Amino acid sequence: MGECFNGNSGYVGDYQHYVSALFNYPMYYSIKDVWMYGKSMYTLRNRYNEEASYFTDIDALGVFVDNHDNARFLHSQGDKMKFKNAIAFSLTSRGIPFYYYGSEQYYAGGNDPNNREQLWTNMNT
Repeated sequence: MGECFNGNSGYVGDYQHYVSALFNYPMYYSIKDVWMYGKSMYTLRNRYNEEASYFTDIDALGVFVDNHDNARFLHSQGDKMKFKNAIAFSLTSRGIPFYYYGSEQYYAGGNDPNNREQLWTNMNT
């Protein structure tokens, strides 16, 4: 799974010529726009339409809400229902769903390394 930390579909799409799969950072930013900042759901449709022009295989892109390089969703947006909806979208949308450990515990760490909370010492069983 390749990674290009950029929200521009045209820029990231070119990487699919060199790696078979990569994280869908452009969709990551759209997910944040919708569930974190309250933008229209049309943002997601528009992103998919845009990506169709730049990616050779949208279904081979990793879709995620949280990961090890960014502050967690709940760090900036503490609404757990919005977080759950963003997760539901990422798990059922086009692409390969990626679920970062600790999301099930509602971890809300900030920028790296604060977003890498230790699961074995902070787990609510």
